[in-house]
Amino acid sequence: MEIVRVSNLQKAYGDNKVLKGIEFTANAGEVIGVIGKNGAGKSTFLEILMTLKPYDEGNVLLFDKELRVLSTSQLEQIRKDISAVLQPTQFYKTLKVVELLKLFKAYYNSPVDIEQIIADFKLQPHRRKYFDKLSGGWKQIVSLAIAFLSEPKMLILDEPTTGLDPHMRNMLWTYITDYNKRTGGTVILTTHNMDEVELYCDKVMLLNEGINEVFDTTEGILSTGYKSINDFYLSKVSI
Repeated sequence: MEIVRVSNLQKAYGDNKVLKGIEFTANAGEVIGVIGKNGAGKSTFLEILMTLKPYDEGNVLLFDKELRVLSTSQLEQIRKDISAVLQPTQFYKTLKVVELLKLFKAYYNSPVDIEQIIADFKLQPHRRKYFDKLSGGWKQIVSLAIAFLSEPKMLILDEPTTGLDPHMRNMLWTYITDYNKRTGGTVILTTHNMDEVELYCDKVMLLNEGINEVFDTTEGILSTGYKSINDFYLSKVSI
């Protein structure tokens, strides 16, 4: 089932044209990596998919609905099916982990059991800790747990493993791939870690100077002679 369809997407900030005609599709159950240099338009693209930014030209269909023509109340309905974990992670400093989970459960009116979330994400040792006192890795884990509370059809992650050690990166990806398998949800993420793209992503979109220069499966990219996704990236982008 198609979750996202983007055609000829264009976005400018004044004279600076950030997106110059993006073509993109995402189906249920896919993990898609969006890669490119800083300033390539990745964050703007994600913010449009999250309905946080308007766009100038083109079409963006989420769950078979064109965003441009939706009313405010219709956009609110769309947002209920989207969760995001963005950088930097900031939540209420004076709340403990279990309090944050309860707060967002109430906000989402979620049927998900808090204790099950705590068990799934191995948060028992941290449940009474203040969020602000957690390590960067555990902050990301808590953020992901909160994102899952809404049982989203689309999960958007902006550089989710930046600054994490290998153990925490592996733990985070275990949760992401488990979510993907259990729910058939769609995951769209940005990352500068090409090893993660190669290991976990079904498709890759390379944004370069506001254009999706390549949008293909990881297998399709590697079948053209590249030894790795990192080699592919370096060959396409001038550092």
